Amino acid sequence: MPTVLKDRFVPLEDYFALDSETAPERWEWRNGDVHCMTEAQPEHNIICLNVGAELRARLRGSSCRTFTSDQRIKVHAGSPYLYPDVSVACDPRYTPINGLRALLNPVLIVEVLSLSTAHDDKGTKFMQYQTIESLTDYLLVDSNEVAVLHYRKDAELWTPRLFQQASDEVELSALGIAIPLAEIYLDSGLLPS
Repeated sequence: MPTVLKDRFVPLEDYFALDSETAPERWEWRNGDVHCMTEAQPEHNIICLNVGAELRARLRGSSCRTFTSDQRIKVHAGSPYLYPDVSVACDPRYTPINGLRALLNPVLIVEVLSLSTAHDDKGTKFMQYQTIESLTDYLLVDSNEVAVLHYRKDAELWTPRLFQQASDEVELSALGIAIPLAEIYLDSGLLPS
């Protein structure tokens, strides 16, 4: 659950001092509000690990790299930098900010939804992620039930598709791979017996 510091508008310079390489927490700056990205429930963590591991295994040998939630992503509207749960970039490019390199060109961003983050992940953050020119796929993975909402960018339109069966596969055509929901939800306790 993110913690928000809302006592005052936080300038970017102050945010960069807070979100440094030596900081014990990860922070997001959202239009002057600073959000601390705090611990998640076990299901959330298992799903994040599963998605990252599946992506890494399926992309092995390619120029694409899978990143965990510690990788800062640069967006071009609202918050200048966000931390998605999982991301993928092919031939990754970075920009240095406050001693940390922010990823510029993700093609896939994955957010694992929790009660405290779902509203932002579906709304504000998705709008901000859409400003990344290289982004072609956005996955919203529910951590309370088997449900993955896949947004695919076709030309300039984002088309949603919902997957809810363990036998379903999410096709990521820009990466040339598909990920079964059974693998995404493995060991989460959410798959039907």
